[in-house]
Amino acid sequence: MKKLKDMVWVLALCFLVFGCDELEELIEEEFDVQTTFITELEINVPNASSPDKAVDFKSNLGFWDFTKDPNVAEVLGDSDEITKIEINSVRYFYKNVVGNDDANVVGEMVFSVGQDGVFYSTAQTNLAQADFNNTLFTLEGDFSPVNNAITQFRSIGFFYEGSVSDNPVSFITDVSITVTVTIKPDIDNF
Repeated sequence: MKKLKDMVWVLALCFLVFGCDELEELIEEEFDVQTTFITELEINVPNASSPDKAVDFKSNLGFWDFTKDPNVAEVLGDSDEITKIEINSVRYFYKNVVGNDDANVVGEMVFSVGQDGVFYSTAQTNLAQADFNNTLFTLEGDFSPVNNAITQFRSIGFFYEGSVSDNPVSFITDVSITVTVTIKPDIDNF
């Protein structure tokens, strides 16, 4: 909020120096805010009838509201000022792996887009090794369908689903999503 107050003072000074038309042009320029949020998705895979039989799982839901993101909220007057949200990167790693050391996971990160989901495959991975080595993975793919939806709804929901062999095992998938939020201030909000 302090930044917003400082910006108002600077704009008032610009008004005195440049006049009304130039000030309006300055205020209505779009600018980008980059922000990163981290969510933990917990997975618990029970013992199967056979330890090497793959068992399906689905994590808890991760959710983020961009209008409440601290980096965005401090410069946002109204949620309608958000003109675009684009995913720059999605990174994830496995941690707190407990259970069978031979457990391998394969799955998909699923982003909610309206009533549908957009699926992004994750690499087949030995959970214990990935946890021990602190292996960082990057999700690959075309994020434009997700970008369109998060721009429209100004929030994102996602979960991780797949299967694990050599169970039981429980683990956390730590997901870090970096986005760019484009904001066009509305002069009526000043």
